[in-house]
Amino acid sequence: MNRNYCFILTNGTQLDFKQVFDQYFNSLVLFADRYLGEREESESLVQDAFLALWENRLEFPDELSVKAYLYSTVRNKALNVLKHRKIEQHYMNEILQDEDAELYYMRSVIEEETRRLIFTAIDSLPEHCRKVCLLNLEGMDNQEIAEELQISLNTVKFHKKNAYKLLRDKLKDQFYLLFLI
Repeated sequence: MNRNYCFILTNGTQLDFKQVFDQYFNSLVLFADRYLGEREESESLVQDAFLALWENRLEFPDELSVKAYLYSTVRNKALNVLKHRKIEQHYMNEILQDEDAELYYMRSVIEEETRRLIFTAIDSLPEHCRKVCLLNLEGMDNQEIAEELQISLNTVKFHKKNAYKLLRDKLKDQFYLLFLI
């Protein structure tokens, strides 16, 4: 055995690094995978644990202590990964909430601006056309509008047709706004 690849236990016996790696690698990957749920990430994490073991050159009283060190290191690294994921998820949620708030704001502005343009155009209609149009927007049908304004059904239809024709002409340049809401 080459001393560069061995651990010297406190009792003086040597423990081959490759043997420890081969013996525990798969078990540690499965252990890490229980936390992480991603095989490649678990393998990488276990390799990092073995690298830390090699770089630190710690002394262990026995092989059981090496095993305990590896499992503890893998668990701690896995928990750190989970903590990092949670932080990333938190920031992603904040970003999405900010984007949702921004979209809601923009949509509200567009809706309000569209509503303002439409009602400004309606306010500029001749009086009878305006009244018929507003009552229609409130959900009244032609018969109800005729009864409310005490005019004939044909007069309601005429004013309604005339109102929508005038609105189309007035709003033709802003027609695209209707597609945004």
